[in-house]
Amino acid sequence: MKLSLSFFVVGIMLMLLQTTFLHLLPLGPVVPDLILVLCVYWGLYHPTVGAALGSFLLGYSVDVVSSPILGLNAFAMSLVFLAVYLSSRSIWLHHPVVSSIVVLLASLVKGAALILVWTVFLSVDGFWTGAIRYILLEALVAAVLAPVVFALLRRGQAYLEQIRVAA
Repeated sequence: MKLSLSFFVVGIMLMLLQTTFLHLLPLGPVVPDLILVLCVYWGLYHPTVGAALGSFLLGYSVDVVSSPILGLNAFAMSLVFLAVYLSSRSIWLHHPVVSSIVVLLASLVKGAALILVWTVFLSVDGFWTGAIRYILLEALVAAVLAPVVFALLRRGQAYLEQIRVAA
């Protein structure tokens, strides 16, 4: 539980980074979804109840900070965690390329879930053309950043385990 709690604190820092500083990058409206990468990491390497709750809470915190509809990202992050958790039982290779592909697919699952909820509850004309392009670009950026974020999370996990063994 300490590991999930420490990853949740890292997730809060990633959420602050994602909703503030990353908007200053010259990528246009595309912002890397670091919370999604953390949820995929949790689903692949730490599929626990604490990680599932953390995925939901991080999605909800993104909703509170930057979404006009509360619960939309919480639903999407919970769905991503569940999909990655269910698929992680059949993924035996933990290579940076495979993790990038998993992040890409998870980002597309999140985008499909968001589009589904938006079309059910809100009707917006011309939404499809911009949304699909934006979701694909965001998925590609998240997939490119995934190996770096995974390496940093593994290093942090090894450091926490080293402290625990020393104590």
